Amino acid sequence: MARRLATPLQPREFPTTGFEVIDPADKVEEEQLPSYQPTAYYPMRIGEVVRNRYQVVAKLGYGVTSTVWLARDLRDGTYWTLKVHINTLEHNQELVIFRHLIDYAATLRASAAKSANRSTEGNEYLGRDYVRTLHDSFRLTGPHGEHDVFVLTPLGMSVRTLQETQKSGVFPQTFVTGAIDQLLLGLVYLHEADVVHTDIHSDNLLISLVDNSILAAIEEDEMKTPVARKRVDDDSFVYVSRYMLGGKGHLVICDFGQARIGGRHTASAMPVPYRAPEILLHLPWGHAVDMWSVGLLASYFSSAFSFSASFSSFLTERCPLTVLQAWDLLERESLFRVYDADSEATNTAHHLAAMTALLGPPPPEFLSKSPETEKYWDAEGRWHGPVPLPPSRNFASRITTLTGDDKENCVFFLECCLSWLPEERLPPLKAYVLPWLRGGTMEDCLARMGLS
Repeated sequence: MARRLATPLQPREFPTTGFEVIDPADKVEEEQLPSYQPTAYYPMRIGEVVRNRYQVVAKLGYGVTSTVWLARDLRDGTYWTLKVHINTLEHNQELVIFRHLIDYAATLRASAAKSANRSTEGNEYLGRDYVRTLHDSFRLTGPHGEHDVFVLTPLGMSVRTLQETQKSGVFPQTFVTGAIDQLLLGLVYLHEADVVHTDIHSDNLLISLVDNSILAAIEEDEMKTPVARKRVDDDSFVYVSRYMLGGKGHLVICDFGQARIGGRHTASAMPVPYRAPEILLHLPWGHAVDMWSVGLLASYFSSAFSFSASFSSFLTERCPLTVLQAWDLLERESLFRVYDADSEATNTAHHLAAMTALLGPPPPEFLSKSPETEKYWDAEGRWHGPVPLPPSRNFASRITTLTGDDKENCVFFLECCLSWLPEERLPPLKAYVLPWLRGGTMEDCLARMGLS
């Protein structure tokens, strides 16, 4: 933690000229969103000092419910990310989750302080480093209402952005297993805190920074070559974002806007292509939906892009494996997708048909969970849904370059995540010790983790 300065830093004067002025008729950044309302967003200005403490030095991004800014703390020079929400947000679920996680961490600290056995101190925090935490939050008054502001540790680019910067190819096994390792540890912590993320995908996995040099460079770039902007009125602009393309640290699970507290829910959730079967069929669901996402992400990671040797090596150093080789795995497509954007019923039918082709017919225990299943399968699990069943393609048929134990271990991992019955999906810690990630046999993995 940075030490507070005896004399606070003075705010810097940012350029008011020397930048491209965007045509007022052009829509840029958040203005291009279908739901955009100009009065809903706080009119942040680069150089503005928020809460007499945080000077905004650059815009980092935007979304449907917020804009994201890089700020420097004038008390100690620390850089922070400010996530400034729209003023029309009736319920800020992410704030609820962050506060729940803060309370959970406090409970763990109190428990550790009371524990007489300090030999295991720290085990309670397994995975916390892989989960984004809230440093501070406050309300900011704008011209049209109140805005929730999150103060967060700055992170680098998302895994998805990293993919898009690479040449066409596939992930080496070192990246896939290293990334899944870290994701599983983060889910261990979240699930122990009784949080279901529901929105695990490559956009919500960010790469942490190992130093502030990239942040200082962003600030200096804004001083020397200010970004293009569009004047909205005399007092506000829409700025072009500076996207951070760096990051050499570990992965961090982010974005808890769709997360839930507790282990039993019934409302719809998850991005459409990532939806677990119990959500598609409107059945009660819980923590196991995150493991369904892990399985899909593992298959997607393994079929997308190639990573630089430097990035692969840092993951290898953090997550040493006994089975290390580059690989080309699966087809160049996601396991599931949006099949019909205009009809939820037709899309669900196609989605369940694709699951059946991949996993085989659902077991009787699954079919008995709801009369809804009768629309798609008979009592024996034979498909009779309203759309054709695609050709059968199991996991083994999708893996084209792995052989022997490597292929068998990968298939087993995917099967442990992607199963019809939620209760049969392995929880994160048990998936973490599977041979595909740890090497050796299952007995070896269990012994190493002290679970045998």
